[in-house]
Amino acid sequence: MTACLCIAYGCKDDSEDAPDSVYMYSTSGTVDAAAGMQSVTLFTTCAWQATGDDWITIDPASADTKGIHAVHLSFGPNETGVSRVGHVVFKAGSYSETYTLTQSAE
Repeated sequence: MTACLCIAYGCKDDSEDAPDSVYMYSTSGTVDAAAGMQSVTLFTTCAWQATGDDWITIDPASADTKGIHAVHLSFGPNETGVSRVGHVVFKAGSYSETYTLTQSAE
């Protein structure tokens, strides 16, 4: 019984000593050439911010709270004739994760 209590206590989310982190349920996505939006779900243990390639609009681009966040990546049509690959870096404290977005060509 003591072992179970220790394990449950060790997983407590509200600990002030919890390390900074960001976790994404998926780290990549592929979309059609048309303009659109891709959603990314994050779990963070602290405030976070995101930066990305110029052709990707990030909303919201940051939050001051920990928790589960839905982030929308918007993009225009890809009329270049070739697929393009963009990256969005999510940073929480000293930790970061990268989402890779590939958009097909028309």
